[in-house]
Amino acid sequence: MIVKSRLRWVGHVHRMVDHRLPKIVMYSELSSGYRERGAPRKRYKDSLKRTLSACDIDVQGWSDLATDRSAWRCRIQEATTKFEEERITAANNKRPRRDNPTQTPTPHPCRHCSRICRARIGLISHERACPQRHGQPP
Repeated sequence: MIVKSRLRWVGHVHRMVDHRLPKIVMYSELSSGYRERGAPRKRYKDSLKRTLSACDIDVQGWSDLATDRSAWRCRIQEATTKFEEERITAANNKRPRRDNPTQTPTPHPCRHCSRICRARIGLISHERACPQRHGQPP
């Protein structure tokens, strides 16, 4: 529902006249200063591109399709139906693999006491507190 609403809204805004505030905001760039640390801020058009790609709509040509309201609505209906079917199929395929893993986890032995950890992050945590690392008996 969210994907469908987002695509309908974007088509509606694209068809607006240029002086309307939603269109100005959607197509504008913020002029904030240089950001020193951290990841780049998320922009609406980046999430829109992800949505268009997930629904198999051409990222470059979506605006031409959105100018025709009825064609855009038909395309959205087809795309979201296909998106939902693929999402459900992927979830159904993932469930048996998660419940019945065919691959045994790789053991991770401690370098100091030879304790076996199933996950690498568990090994890292164990090695920080390993008594033999600090010269103490186990």
